[in-house]
Parts: sequence; C-alpha cells; structure tokens
Amino acid sequence: MLTKAGMSDRDFQKLLQVALTDLGLRQTMLENRVSEVNEEMRSLEKDDQLDKLDMQLRAVRQDYDHYRQFVDPDFKLDVADQYRES
Repeated sequence: MLTKAGMSDRDFQKLLQVALTDLGLRQTMLENRVSEVNEEMRSLEKDDQLDKLDMQLRAVRQDYDHYRQFVDPDFKLDVADQYRES
C-alpha cells in the first residue's frame, strides 16, 4: 500500500478534487432525496427518513469541510476535462 508521502503534490491535489467532487454530488443527491421525502411520505415515515438523511448530510458536509482544508487554492484542475475525448 502506498502512503501520502509517496504521492506528488499534484497527485494529492487531484485526489482531493476528485473526493470533493464526489462529496458534492453525494450532498446534492441527499438534498434531492430530502425534497422527495418531504413531498411523498406521511409524517411518521417522513420524520424517520428525514432524520436518517440529515445524519448522512452532516457526515458528507463534515468530510467535505475537512478535505477542503487541504486544497491548494493555486492548484487548477478540471476533473471532467482530463477524461474527455481529444
């Protein structure tokens, strides 16, 4: 297993960007699910489901905020661009 010490700064920043993109997408999906639950479910089911979703959202936001601290503001990377066809 490799460690962070074995990574270049560029690779580390790239990994952070990928992780933050994933966490941002997860947050959006959870927020969308919260909206769906508010529209669809009855009160007891809704409250239980909203509590579970809220716990998941808090965990995602906490991870996002933690990893965001390591991002180099001068590092520019378009994660999607590097996987596009030439």
